[in-house]
Amino acid sequence: MIIYGTRSAHLHSVQKTTPICPNCEEKGSLLISVYRKHAHIFWIPIFPLGKSGASHCKNCKQALRSSEMPEHLKHEYQKIKKEVKGPIWQFSGMFIALFVLVFAGFASQNNKKLEQEYLNQPMAGDIYEYRVANKQFSTMKVIEVDTDSVFIALNDFEISKASRIYKIDKPENYPDVVYGFSKQEITAMYSSGKIFDINRE
Repeated sequence: MIIYGTRSAHLHSVQKTTPICPNCEEKGSLLISVYRKHAHIFWIPIFPLGKSGASHCKNCKQALRSSEMPEHLKHEYQKIKKEVKGPIWQFSGMFIALFVLVFAGFASQNNKKLEQEYLNQPMAGDIYEYRVANKQFSTMKVIEVDTDSVFIALNDFEISKASRIYKIDKPENYPDVVYGFSKQEITAMYSSGKIFDINRE
């Protein structure tokens, strides 16, 4: 379950000496505060949504939201709101997402480089993950390699999700029957996307 929503963070409060409280008419008793709302997922701030404010009279305790303030008080609030900058941590979710994307891109690029090495120099024990014609997924295990050919055993089982293919990659699922493919054929299957991942222990 994804927990998401919005929260507000206090940015700044200023006690003004000139405005008069609209309730008790006490001068210099108003504390004006500015808040900034942000969206969050699992309580991690993702990005800010906007600022809001409130006034609090220390004399009569009346509290007013910015939408409830009379014009002279709202004017003071708008000046404070314009000057106040929000904390950088309210963007922390965006920074985390950016880091994850960069790391994922680097990992993917590094994985593709390794796969190309495995493709150019196959070894016994390599596992090729491939797409089956009926939109299922399965694996092939390299049994032997010679100068021009790769000899593989086909997994007896298929699975409907590529992310769960590890569940069928078990030694007992590979029969003794071995098929020979030229290295060019294996490369062509990888280039076409039929073989989509190569693993080596």
